[in-house]
Amino acid sequence: MRRTAILFGGIAVLALLLTPATGAATSRGAARAAAATAAAQQQPEDSPALNARGRELYQNACASCHGPDPNGPSYYPTVPSLADTGGAAAVNWAVRTGRMPWKDNKGPAIERGEPRFNDEDIRALAVYVGKAVGDAQIPDVDPARGDLQRGRELYGQACAACHGMNGAGAALGGQNIAVSLQDVTPQDVAEAIKIGPGQMPVGGGLADYEFGTADSRQEVDDIAAYVESLRTDPYNRGGAPIGGKGPVPEGFVAWVIGLGVLVVAARWIAGRG
Repeated sequence: MRRTAILFGGIAVLALLLTPATGAATSRGAARAAAATAAAQQQPEDSPALNARGRELYQNACASCHGPDPNGPSYYPTVPSLADTGGAAAVNWAVRTGRMPWKDNKGPAIERGEPRFNDEDIRALAVYVGKAVGDAQIPDVDPARGDLQRGRELYGQACAACHGMNGAGAALGGQNIAVSLQDVTPQDVAEAIKIGPGQMPVGGGLADYEFGTADSRQEVDDIAAYVESLRTDPYNRGGAPIGGKGPVPEGFVAWVIGLGVLVVAARWIAGRG
């Protein structure tokens, strides 16, 4: 009887020792599954037919400037190699927003336009180039997951210096322009942050940005939520917005128009005397 009690006691102790370990393993397994799901959402679907279509489109529409191999050098010094522009996300961003194919081999491709390909062909191009250069991931973004207040803070820290708090954009000097964000989509925002087009740094100026991590995904969702809000609730501290273009046109109005009105008023008063 005593041996039986000792045996059951040992089993109970062993069960207590194993339960936390099993729970931890389950938690780790769930975390890995969640990470795999997130990665799958960022990886565009692939198939031999889709990849072949992407290669055909690339050779017809892109290779004349970027070179026959996306992972190789381009034909022109002013045209970047696709090996270091951001992979599938860069292709998706540039082609979907009508910035590519570009009309010339010189000058920055910053002008948004109508896309020249349908959604299926854009996906095919992104898949092909992404696989060729070893970066097939496209951001998964959802403003509904974002925190608007936090997004406004992050935007003010990382984006407002060039794009303005109201997203109107501005000239940065030379041929460089910070485009307006008042008509962009959340996907535009997420992809631009990932690839850093033009003068924009990779990561969009966010400290410690690392694509695919939970913290960075949340920050992108937050910023996307704020940019989305600019369509219905533009950021305006008061007064006449003057197109929302920032301090330069406001200074012009203050000095030229305002001062002109004062000069006219002074001359009118002097004439009456």
